[in-house]
Amino acid sequence: MTTGLEFRRVSKAFGAVQALRDVSFGVAEGEAHALVGENGAGKSTLLKILAGILRPDSGAVIWRGDHLELATPRDALERGIGMVYQEMLCFPNLSVTGNIFAGRELTRHGRLRQAEMRRRTAALLDELHLPISPTAIAESLSAAHRQLLQVARALAFDCRILVLDEPTTALTDAEADHLFTILEKLKRRGVTLLYVSHRLPEVFRLCDRITVLRDGQYVNTFGRSTIAPADVVRAMVGRDLPARAATDAAAPSAIALRVERLTRRPCFRDVTLTVGAGEIVGLFGLVGSGRSELLETIFGLFTPDAGRVDVDGRPVAPRSPREAALAGIALVPEERQRQGLFFNLTLRDNLLLPERSMRGGVLVRPARERRAAAALVEQWRIKTGGLDVAPDRLSGGNQQKVVLAKWLATDPRVLLLDEPTKGVDVGAKFEIHEIVRRQAARGAACLVVSSDLPEVLALAHRIVVMREGRIRGEVAAARASEEDVMHLATSDGGGGA
Repeated sequence: MTTGLEFRRVSKAFGAVQALRDVSFGVAEGEAHALVGENGAGKSTLLKILAGILRPDSGAVIWRGDHLELATPRDALERGIGMVYQEMLCFPNLSVTGNIFAGRELTRHGRLRQAEMRRRTAALLDELHLPISPTAIAESLSAAHRQLLQVARALAFDCRILVLDEPTTALTDAEADHLFTILEKLKRRGVTLLYVSHRLPEVFRLCDRITVLRDGQYVNTFGRSTIAPADVVRAMVGRDLPARAATDAAAPSAIALRVERLTRRPCFRDVTLTVGAGEIVGLFGLVGSGRSELLETIFGLFTPDAGRVDVDGRPVAPRSPREAALAGIALVPEERQRQGLFFNLTLRDNLLLPERSMRGGVLVRPARERRAAAALVEQWRIKTGGLDVAPDRLSGGNQQKVVLAKWLATDPRVLLLDEPTKGVDVGAKFEIHEIVRRQAARGAACLVVSSDLPEVLALAHRIVVMREGRIRGEVAAARASEEDVMHLATSDGGGGA
């Protein structure tokens, strides 16, 4: 196995935080190589160095024996390094062709070669079996097609190394299968794949070898056939995580959240459900079932067409996040990057925004707020270099903890969580589950949307299933199987709740 890509003693620090320390390992040319580790392990920093976004403090990146000098992202592109990011970066108002050639447009005598770019785009889309038009506007595409558009952009210019960072977090199983078919084809063509994912079944399905980072340092590289998933988890976290059985059935309690015949066309209609104080209810459904839209409407981000929401027996109709928080409702949204954090503000500001909003026009007291933010960082074990850093300096798992912490600081009566462990590692997922259980034990009503069926079965007391904007049934998690839940989510035979 010939090493094509090599990291030699790569180190990078951000102030007092050592993100990478003497990281060295090799990736064989033409192999699919996984890079795994907990949030904060240094994976994203290493990828940004390979992409030319960051410069290492020391060490080198080698490709086919040559030192790569990657001062800018354009340098990486010109060396055949393509990146596919979790956040599905694209220009929403440009066409598919415009996105693929953005910054690298084909010209002749100062004029754009539009026809040639469209022709190349059509050939590339055909090769990837993507049924979309070169002239389609990017914002009109599905999440899966926007993700695959990034792959197409990377491949349009002789990509030899394709780096994928959590590429399936917003994809259905069928869409992920399509992506894996494309990646297997690329591997057979000799493209080197560097694959980052917290989903170990994907890693074991696609990748030949697995490299583990922990706390910014190299741990080991394993052959796929020589190690089990549990061993990879142990190498990632440095300990055995305790096994957790399905949550026991909740004792009967007062209804804290009641949703009655809530309708918001065309997203969902006639939705009725309850969540007791101290109960965790899983809300499961396939993409497009209306589950996220339901949580956003309960929270007051959208106005329903009909129906009502009660908290502790009192009708509430919040018209803003502030009114929702004052009514005792908190929402942890699905897209923390777009909906949950302000990247132009500090960590301290992000942690305290809901409380500030609830206080209204009360004067900000910097010393008091600094103490409050520091207490939240300590309470939720948020790894950060300081309170005045921007959230983009934190790992994905720690960003998610910030979103959780800022809303839990409002002491909500109803906690709505939309994909709370999306894109976080196994250790952070365990911590977030424990946070949710603690909130339920304190008497909060927790309504959790998740696409991860094993997670729903392990975390929830009851599971309510949505399909095509309606409730199709519910099951007790302790007695349900994945097949039971999926049948309700996909079959026309499900009954109403």
